[in-house]
Amino acid sequence: MMLKTYSILCPTVVVAAMVAMPLKNAAQTASNGCSYAGASQYTVSSSCSYQNFDKPGTFGNAVNPSGCSGSNNDDAFGWFTATGTSTTITYNPDNNSHDPIMHLFSGACGSLSNLACANNNGNGGNETITYATTIGTNYLVRIQRNGTNSGMDGQLCIWSVPPPPANDDPCGATPLALGSACTYTTYNSTNATATAGIPAPGCSTYSGGDVWFSFVAPASGAVTIRTTAGSITNLAMALYSATACNGTFTLIECDDNDGVGSMSFLTFSSVDLVVGQTYYLRVWQSGSSSGGTFDLCANTAPAGGDCLYILRMFDSAGDGWGGSTVTVQLGAGAPVNYTLANGNQEVAYINVTTGQLVQISYAAAGGSQNEISYFVQVGAGILYTDGPTPGTGLRYASAATCASLSPPNSDCSGGNTICSNSGFNANPSHTGVKADLNVSNRGCLNSEERQGTWYNFSPSVGGTIEMTIAPTNPTDDYDFAIWGPMASLACPPTGAPYRCSYSALSGNTGLQIGAGDDSEGSGGNKWVNAMTVTAGQVYILYVSNYSRSGLAFNLNWTLTGGASLDCTLLPVEFLGLQVVTGTDDVLLEWATGSEYNSAFFAVERSHNGSDFVQIGSVGAQGYSNSAVHYQFLDEQPITGVNYYRLKQVDADGASSLSNVVTAAFRGTIAAGLPYPNPASTEINLDIDLAAPDAIDLIVMDASGRLVRHERISLPIGHHRLTTPLSGLDAGSYEMAVTLTSGERVHAGRFMVH
Repeated sequence: MMLKTYSILCPTVVVAAMVAMPLKNAAQTASNGCSYAGASQYTVSSSCSYQNFDKPGTFGNAVNPSGCSGSNNDDAFGWFTATGTSTTITYNPDNNSHDPIMHLFSGACGSLSNLACANNNGNGGNETITYATTIGTNYLVRIQRNGTNSGMDGQLCIWSVPPPPANDDPCGATPLALGSACTYTTYNSTNATATAGIPAPGCSTYSGGDVWFSFVAPASGAVTIRTTAGSITNLAMALYSATACNGTFTLIECDDNDGVGSMSFLTFSSVDLVVGQTYYLRVWQSGSSSGGTFDLCANTAPAGGDCLYILRMFDSAGDGWGGSTVTVQLGAGAPVNYTLANGNQEVAYINVTTGQLVQISYAAAGGSQNEISYFVQVGAGILYTDGPTPGTGLRYASAATCASLSPPNSDCSGGNTICSNSGFNANPSHTGVKADLNVSNRGCLNSEERQGTWYNFSPSVGGTIEMTIAPTNPTDDYDFAIWGPMASLACPPTGAPYRCSYSALSGNTGLQIGAGDDSEGSGGNKWVNAMTVTAGQVYILYVSNYSRSGLAFNLNWTLTGGASLDCTLLPVEFLGLQVVTGTDDVLLEWATGSEYNSAFFAVERSHNGSDFVQIGSVGAQGYSNSAVHYQFLDEQPITGVNYYRLKQVDADGASSLSNVVTAAFRGTIAAGLPYPNPASTEINLDIDLAAPDAIDLIVMDASGRLVRHERISLPIGHHRLTTPLSGLDAGSYEMAVTLTSGERVHAGRFMVH
């Protein structure tokens, strides 16, 4: 017995085949009257659901239609109201030797329009008509038995695929209102169709059935999109930029299950979104096109403050923090606790005022602390990061400068330049503030970014490059990818990697002569072919800790055929600009990690953050493969907030701008430099106060972690402060003084030996 395959074609399709006998539903009486009032009404379903349609042999012939061997043999009628733009009607006789003929009519009795008919030419079995119907219009179905007036029992199914939702494609996208809090709304993707011509999402399993949303990037650039389960319990999302709703779409980021359970979660900042631009969000049920209901919210940061701190919280197991909390206190305000209740990620927006004392603490609750990490993002950079297994107690204390920090090396734009053939080590802890990888450029790295660091290098002499990445924990699984060769450094990389390893094995990985392949998936052996390079080519390297252990790796090079690595062909690498506010002036400090053909730095200042004027210049090193430090003293700062930036100018006139930093100048406190430097047992600081105050004396290590904090009430005048250094490891530290008003003076750095 053959099973029928249904098809929907317009305007008319006649299909005849035998089907497996369905079970009868509740009794339904057919009619021999050509009357919508007298004939039986049949329900239109969303799939074929049979209803009884028995034609007695005593019915009279009310209509003698043409087509499909129609005749004046006894017939029976039923009718339905169309619910879709295409309707399929199937009549299935109980006895497959019976030969039905089916006609479809519209209009009133006496003036019926014969729309379509079906007859499989005397072979018996079922008859099917698919017709392009008009929603809300009534249609008559006529059944007769071919060549005889005898009765015929059977069943009739009438079904129509409901129309897709209004947001079935980007031009019908549902606009998302970006409030300051997450307010969930229930949406439905049932009957949604697949959107063609737009890049594949690249995560989850896409089977079509997607719906679309849109939003305009707010002034803060901060947008977080959360989902919770409805009838759909496994939902995926992808965000795109586009030239128009029917234009060219570019994938920004895709997520499958960073939310609660198998639901999705996406968050973006000013490094991802262009203010005022419209973005399109694609949502679909993972692994299915059937669709269903889900809850979704999208929010941005509340207004207020001089700048935005973004607290990003992660749990590698996806089951939340179990009651552990990050506490943030601004100035003398009440401490606020933040936690990740469930899922892989959570985000909190914190409005901060320039000069306000920011204190960050962590309290552990329960086990699995090795799954927990967090960082505080300011602009393109990271102010403070901790975890896996974060430290407890007060972790950070400093006055907010509202300076946009340089990108971390966990983002491509903050990647470290490799300037020699020497090996190096690193300890990846997060994925940075920007998603640099997606389906278009990830190559073999199917999980995209896990815990990783970015590097760039350029051979100064051609030859062959091999390398070994060795985890300090041999059971860790590290992956890597290399993009290039390219003429100049461009982040994020475009196209597939030149070399790539995503092996599921643990232990060492890298480039090796004779490895046999340039790229390998999870079934690979950890090694891909060595690279033959030419001087002047530029490459980008990403090293990823798939295990998310937070443990380090060591990378060593094996260079043959004369190959040598050098950074002189790469552009000037800024290591960050910062300011130090004094009593009568503001000191600007910055550094470069490498320079090529640089001429000078123009120092620019603004009173409003947009209108900059040059106030001085500093000559550049020109060429350098190591860190070079620079200073500039602004002896006449503006009262209030000063905005500073650098314009780096090359010898050929080409230029680029640094990040913008701010300094709140009030001149109420002055501090000298810490001494003695280096120190061993204690450190001293001389300060002058223009008014009595309770000051905070703060010492931080090189990572910004607070290691000493003392509050002292002082009268007007000159004071010498002394802080013991017992228990501190050898290394570099920073000392600062903060008033109760939030005004902060960076006293300077010192070494402990």
